Amino acid sequence: MNDERTRPTGPADGPAVLDEVIGMIGAVLGEPVDDFHDGEITRETGLHEDLDMVSIDFADLGGRLAAAYGERVNLAEYFAELDLSRIMYLTVGDIVDYVVSCLHGDAAGAAGRRA
Repeated sequence: MNDERTRPTGPADGPAVLDEVIGMIGAVLGEPVDDFHDGEITRETGLHEDLDMVSIDFADLGGRLAAAYGERVNLAEYFAELDLSRIMYLTVGDIVDYVVSCLHGDAAGAAGRRA
């Protein structure tokens, strides 16, 4: 059953989600994405290592993801499935893969594949 909380509202393919996630990261960090990581953020860009994102940034990103894609995309639940060392090395691609998995109904499998 789809309702406003579970219905995906954004694109469900990887390249489109990647573009949106990169834009959200720029908004979270308060700077154009061209100013980060030598002007290029890719799937391999580390959220903490390369972009210096901290817990408050992750919370903000989680809120933006839920607003864009619905409550099915719950970054806090995703993080709860990971150990701290894994969270510290998350990449943009990990977040994109998680979002796409959620939109295709496989959120539980997304965390397990990356653990």
